[in-house]
Amino acid sequence: MNPLPAIVNIGVVCLISVAFAGCLGSNQGNPESQGAFPTETPVQVGHLVVNEQQNTATIYVNQTDTITLKLPENPTTGYEWNLTTTPGLRVTNDTYMPSPTSGKMVGSGGTHIWDMTAVSPGEQKIQGIYKRSWEPVSGNETTFTMTVVVEQKPAGSH
Repeated sequence: MNPLPAIVNIGVVCLISVAFAGCLGSNQGNPESQGAFPTETPVQVGHLVVNEQQNTATIYVNQTDTITLKLPENPTTGYEWNLTTTPGLRVTNDTYMPSPTSGKMVGSGGTHIWDMTAVSPGEQKIQGIYKRSWEPVSGNETTFTMTVVVEQKPAGSH
């Protein structure tokens, strides 16, 4: 009896087992799946991220620094942020991101994201009101206000 076919069969079974285990295996060797690495992009120096928890706060930034403001929003129900800034802040990005779990279904929300660059030194303001555009202001709306003190960068800094 020739042992070669049996060895070939065992080899094929081993290869299939290894390949199948790789497809079904857990992510134990993947540090990202264990929370060892953050899932969001790290924030760069000179880039400040703020949200509704910083409502009414005063922050200090250098001229040319970037501020990212993230506020919950639900435009599918008509409610949207109307945001204004003083001239010393330039809005460079204005984006709505639907919640990854709900998509754009009616009634589901997401996050409105604004990126702003500090362009002029001095006290600047970010102000927002969360309301339906067709409804008059009643005084009961949710608001967001932040004071941004922009400090001029020292000469020779980057």
